[in-house]
Amino acid sequence: MRLYHNLASLDLFRNYKKNLAGQSNSIERLSSGVKINSAKENPNAIGQSELIRLQLRGSDAAQKNVQDGVSMMQTVDGALGSVNEALQRMKELTVQGSNDTLSDHDKEIVQQEMEQLKQHINSIGSDAEFNGLKLLNSQYVTNNDQPYMQPMMSGANVGDTIDIPMYNISTDMLKDDKGNALSGIDVTDASKSSTNLKVIDDSIAQVNSIRSKYGALQNRFEVASENLSSNSEVLQRADSSLRDTDIANEMMEYSKNGILVQSATALLAQTNKFPQDVLNILSRVK
Repeated sequence: MRLYHNLASLDLFRNYKKNLAGQSNSIERLSSGVKINSAKENPNAIGQSELIRLQLRGSDAAQKNVQDGVSMMQTVDGALGSVNEALQRMKELTVQGSNDTLSDHDKEIVQQEMEQLKQHINSIGSDAEFNGLKLLNSQYVTNNDQPYMQPMMSGANVGDTIDIPMYNISTDMLKDDKGNALSGIDVTDASKSSTNLKVIDDSIAQVNSIRSKYGALQNRFEVASENLSSNSEVLQRADSSLRDTDIANEMMEYSKNGILVQSATALLAQTNKFPQDVLNILSRVK
């Protein structure tokens, strides 16, 4: 007579442990919401997910830069709008000062307001800044026809930049086509009336031109922001498909493994009785 292990029980116990582990994994995935809790479960998916997350971090950083760019353009547009208002008032005063019916004293009063407006324009130019960056008072600019270009990141990849033109908005730099500066306007001198108006009109045209360029740049930043947002959504969906638990599928796996565990438990109770049944049979043999 030969004695053997209870092979049926061993097979059932092996499957029992396997299904119990599967049920435990399902509980972990359902509770965490993550279907890959360690690299050993799916090394390839983990590698892909980490690469996607790296791209997402770069995209998020670029999005912040782009939003800073939009805020910068809004700041400079507001400053240039104030300069434009001051220039419009200077034009009104120039027309008023050219009136021959005004006395010299009246013209002096007009000129005093003119000087205050000049100081106001200079203050706007020197005070307009964003995160410490001077926007309208660049030390590198000696001619507003040749602005200094400040590169700014607009994407997640090397080379994704937008060049921001930096100008010098001051009464010394705003001039007409003959080089007459805004700082030289004097309404007390009747002979300069036409020159004064030409300087102011040309200054207004320059400010409006600069303002339109910044407006176009703001549009570029907003388009870049939309593209980055769209790209981030695609990356997030891709990462979610790799990492996030499919609740419905995992619930089915959990239920299936639970049924198998219960079945194995019941069958183990039966198969573990086999040796005893054999002994009972043998004990009756005489």
